[in-house]
Amino acid sequence: MRRLFALSRSLEARTLVVLLVAILAVHGGALLLYRRSAAAASAEAFAAQVATQLALAREAVMRRPPAARNAEAQALSNPHFEVAWTDAPAPAGRRSDPALEPLHQRLTALDPSLGPNLSLVMEGDADPLHRLDLGGTLALPDGSQLTFHSAHASGMALSNPWAMLATAMAILVGLAAVLLTHRIARPLRALGHLTGLIGHAVGQGRVVPVPEVGPDETRAIARALNGMQMRIRDLVTERTQALAAVSHDLRTPIARLRLRLDGVADDGQRHAMASDLDDMQAMIDSTLAYLRGDADPEVRRVTNVASLLMSIADAGQDAGHTVVYEGPGRALAAIRPVALRRALDNVVDNAVRYGDRARIGLALADASLELWIDDDGPGLPPHAVDRAFAPFTRLETSRNRNTGGTGLGLTIARRVIEAEGGRIGLETRPGGGLRVRITLPRPVG
Repeated sequence: MRRLFALSRSLEARTLVVLLVAILAVHGGALLLYRRSAAAASAEAFAAQVATQLALAREAVMRRPPAARNAEAQALSNPHFEVAWTDAPAPAGRRSDPALEPLHQRLTALDPSLGPNLSLVMEGDADPLHRLDLGGTLALPDGSQLTFHSAHASGMALSNPWAMLATAMAILVGLAAVLLTHRIARPLRALGHLTGLIGHAVGQGRVVPVPEVGPDETRAIARALNGMQMRIRDLVTERTQALAAVSHDLRTPIARLRLRLDGVADDGQRHAMASDLDDMQAMIDSTLAYLRGDADPEVRRVTNVASLLMSIADAGQDAGHTVVYEGPGRALAAIRPVALRRALDNVVDNAVRYGDRARIGLALADASLELWIDDDGPGLPPHAVDRAFAPFTRLETSRNRNTGGTGLGLTIARRVIEAEGGRIGLETRPGGGLRVRITLPRPVG
């Protein structure tokens, strides 16, 4: 049902609906006009036939003596029009069936002498083929009467071969519209698929060639996308080169300043200057890691994520922080271990910075690994969750490294986790503190 709903929103489906509705409307209107015109022609021909045959029968019967009139009437009959003579007088005041009044008026218009003496009735039985058969009586000048029965030809208009041919042509035109629309929409579908690939590749400086095929409009879009990719690739290349130069230029004076710290006699000044240099180094490293984006050449390999989390907890404890791990001792997943460790280090660093301590948990699901990092900090209000992942955003506005940071830790973590095919989210725990929940895919079996 969801796929059908998505298909109904596509340009191809909507174009097909418009075309098919137009074809059905035109064909239905044409059949309706044809049926009305054919029915009118059929009714006119039927009335002329009845009027002619009644006039002929009346003249022929009146020329015969009474004893030979019935035989004469039978001789004039045929499978479609049966006539008989009887000397019984016609009932006085007998009138035609009200439904046949238009036919009665048409017969009278064709032969005025029939009008006063003619009464019409429907004589059809339950058989659908004879439900519209016509019958009636015609009073003769001598008081006798003719009775007749005629097969009604109306209602046969739609069985005409031309109507069948028109319906077949409408079906063929509809099929042609479906095939042509599908063929015309093919470049658009390919363009939509390639646009999704471009979105993943453009940040890495790669180019996904878009074939310039199809109608002029599709070719123009493909040409514009190819040009845009080339410009973005050049921009990313220039940015990478500039970052490499900035990294080199900044690391060198920082290293020189560290060497000169030994000449500072005041221990307090030396410690403060060393802390400032650490801040500068951390900002440079985190900014370069963020701007490097997905261009990490590290290869994925099957890794014991549990061991990785244990080593992060041990490193935190060695640094004097309260970091504990709770979970199984073995949990395999195909990941980039260095990149994932960098992301988890950022999350744990935030936990001990804002919440004094970090508790790392791990659980195995059917096809994924569920990780969470809890702290005892103040948590986050719901409206601030999305902002926490924005680059260079610090919900704690201090410039102190111990509290403010660079505003890139969670941004880098989300980028790495999503590059691994996982998800990361934030939630405030009912008992207080923040929980960072991470889901990573893992091989099944």
